[in-house]
Amino acid sequence: MILVPLLVYEILKRAQILRPLDDIARELGQQPESLMRYIEEGRAKGLFHVERKTAERYELTEEGRRRAAEGLPEYKLLKSATCSGGVCVVDLNQPEADLALANLAKLGARPKGRVLELDEETYRKLLAAAEEKQRLLQSLDVAPREVLQEFLKRRLVRRVERTIIYVKAAVSLAEVQPAEVKTAITSEDIATGRWRSYLLKPFDLSVEPPEYPAPVPHFFNEFLDYVREVMVGLGFEEVRGPLLEVEFWNFDALFQAQDHPAREVHDTFYVQWDGHLERPPEDLMKAVGRVHEEKWGYRWDPKKALNPVLRTQTTATTIRALAERGDGEYKVFTIGRVFRPEKLDPKHSMEFHQLDGIVVGPGLTFKHLLGQLEQIAKALGMTKVRFRPAYFPFTSPSVEVYAEHPKLGWVEFGGAGVFRPEVTEPLGVKRSRVLAWGWGLDRIAMILLGIDDIRELFTKDPDKLKEYYSRWVRYRLTTGTTGIKYTY
Repeated sequence: MILVPLLVYEILKRAQILRPLDDIARELGQQPESLMRYIEEGRAKGLFHVERKTAERYELTEEGRRRAAEGLPEYKLLKSATCSGGVCVVDLNQPEADLALANLAKLGARPKGRVLELDEETYRKLLAAAEEKQRLLQSLDVAPREVLQEFLKRRLVRRVERTIIYVKAAVSLAEVQPAEVKTAITSEDIATGRWRSYLLKPFDLSVEPPEYPAPVPHFFNEFLDYVREVMVGLGFEEVRGPLLEVEFWNFDALFQAQDHPAREVHDTFYVQWDGHLERPPEDLMKAVGRVHEEKWGYRWDPKKALNPVLRTQTTATTIRALAERGDGEYKVFTIGRVFRPEKLDPKHSMEFHQLDGIVVGPGLTFKHLLGQLEQIAKALGMTKVRFRPAYFPFTSPSVEVYAEHPKLGWVEFGGAGVFRPEVTEPLGVKRSRVLAWGWGLDRIAMILLGIDDIRELFTKDPDKLKEYYSRWVRYRLTTGTTGIKYTY
């Protein structure tokens, strides 16, 4: 006799023939997901046969739900008709009339100007067809395939594939006996002999316990998505680039000399990598090398330019975009992780996130740059921003950007400037000027949410996650995407 948990016994009773798990779960008042552990354990012990079959179904899109509630355009249009003397007249000077006519044209409806006149019999047929289509939109399970295909084309429904699990008992009920599952027994259980009727569940101490699930969506992920939403709303196009870069894109193309201190091992993660890395175009490498040798006065080494590094700045991605697109008028941005051998403390981390952007166009000036920076800062909710003159190898003039943290005071969160000709001309950008900036999004999140330790952005403490998510929700309730368009 095989001892089985009571719930497994109840499943076996109902699965003497092959049946959908959904039906069995419904009879037991359980969710199918909660029974799967018992099914899989029973299958491993030879108690169940399990089959999986793929079924196709249709569900309403957001547009479909709206039409199901408010009515299809053709249904609403026909319902607005006025009938008199055997003629029904529909005024076409109303919202969505053209869309409704496009669907009614398939049934032979032809307007005259901005009026649709139908004899009453034809009108009744068209109305009945529209009412039937409206009914089927609200009852997709009974809709014929040709109607579903029409709904698909009109994006009122989407096709969804679903896996249906079927279960059948592999043993007879005479071979099994329901038992209470125990993870521990008492001295009384042993003395009375009741332990013999228990099903003792063993412990596997080698199994790692699951991580505590986040009680809310992660506030920092939502913040990064919000920054992306703001940038797109301001007319920027997003570009992406690899985390593993060659020195050329991370440094050389930015007119950073090969003996610059920032390229030492204490400031950059160098990587031993035998895999494939995309090599920059030869003509571009030669053009950049010539500028380095002419302006910095040293022998530029193309082999060093191909060393793999973890990118230290997302400018490596925007400079790629600039090299690909060249002259013109455009705005691009990127959001991504960067890596530097920093000492971990409340304001610094070895891995953090940057927002990098460029604006390309003729006649751009330093004032345009400051205006663009202020606009993005205000769109993100930073009302107090300051600029301070700075030096970067690849921009001139240059500034550092500061914002006021509620506890830490004025905090630097980024740098910006106008790309030097030594950067732009080797890339083929000669008529346009390029405004560029790189902002630390981790510090911006700290400023906006009042967090005074960068490590807290990645906390696993459920209580802190709830607290920071609440701060994020309050922040979103008081601000939003500005929708302002930048012009130059």
